[in-house]
Amino acid sequence: MREDNVRKIWSEAELDAALADLHDDVGEDDGLAFARASLLAAAGVEEAPPAEPRRAGAWRWLAAAAAVVTLVGGLGVVAARWTPGPPETSRPAALADLDRPLAPGEFRYAQKLAWVPQIMYGQAVWVQEKVELWIPADPTGLWHRRTMWTGVVQGLGPDRTKDVQVNLTPKDEFGPGGAFIGDPPAGGTAKPHWKTPLQKWLKPDAAFIASLTPDRDKLIKRLRFDTVDSGDSGDDGRMRTATESLTMVRSVLELGGLVPKDVRFALSDAFSDVIGGFALPGLTPDGRPATVLGTKDSGQRLYLDPATAQLLAWDAAQPAPMITRSNEVPLTTTSQASPSSTTTTRQAKPPLPENLGEPAAVYSFAITQTSG
Repeated sequence: MREDNVRKIWSEAELDAALADLHDDVGEDDGLAFARASLLAAAGVEEAPPAEPRRAGAWRWLAAAAAVVTLVGGLGVVAARWTPGPPETSRPAALADLDRPLAPGEFRYAQKLAWVPQIMYGQAVWVQEKVELWIPADPTGLWHRRTMWTGVVQGLGPDRTKDVQVNLTPKDEFGPGGAFIGDPPAGGTAKPHWKTPLQKWLKPDAAFIASLTPDRDKLIKRLRFDTVDSGDSGDDGRMRTATESLTMVRSVLELGGLVPKDVRFALSDAFSDVIGGFALPGLTPDGRPATVLGTKDSGQRLYLDPATAQLLAWDAAQPAPMITRSNEVPLTTTSQASPSSTTTTRQAKPPLPENLGEPAAVYSFAITQTSG
């Protein structure tokens, strides 16, 4: 939904009230409390720590001691004690600049800070993970992805927290054209019983992004019916749930400026026609305009910058009921009896801590001159 079509900007309270009436089975979430900060880029001076969020309990880790907030590409990047310096940028990048063509040797940079459910000492906890991605000027070239734990854990009592030795060693992966080892088969792969061929919505690469067009009607159909997982039965013509469609949109928008601006807007508009989904103009809790994409079945929301349709944050609203370990980054460095579970088997017990009070992920984007 574009700014020139917006007649009313909804406050967070108004948006929550309207959505509660529209989807009375979705509880009110904790909302987002985006940090207010500015980067004196020319002087290389960091701003003072951000003011306390106006909502109690929201984004508590932004106000943690020793946290430093900078701006890269116009989006908030949180850097706590464990975080290395921000990527070197060719120049301070505004949101609009992120869509400019890249010069040889430049990279599109994307960072995702996400909370991942894990088991530590037999207890379910949230552990913060950072995923960085460098995409070269020619996106068919070699992509670099770095995954690491930040060392931040929520859900352990004080007696256990002091014993935690989280492994901060990054895992670096390289994928030609964005196709990494372990990704699904190439887009277009088909099975006799599938209604549609497999498309890489969940692990998008350069070829998949190039296949997207800003045709709203085509995108609506694809969000509803595309086969996105090699395990899909694909033979019943089942329409995707709103949350599945939102996950497809989120996975694509996580690539930032690689996705053309008109395609980002078309995806946002198309999602508004997904059954059980909505797209409304609103405000982030700190008062900035945002386009809010949300679902009825899970209460998830995406917050997009209304001027560029760049992804700002993902609010999962409801904690995942299962715990899944999907990557191979060891959680701890200790040789003691392992306090963590790195199995890919889903585990239903023990329950996750309630009231995380924070979004599932926040995002930042930039144009850099280094691949990490």
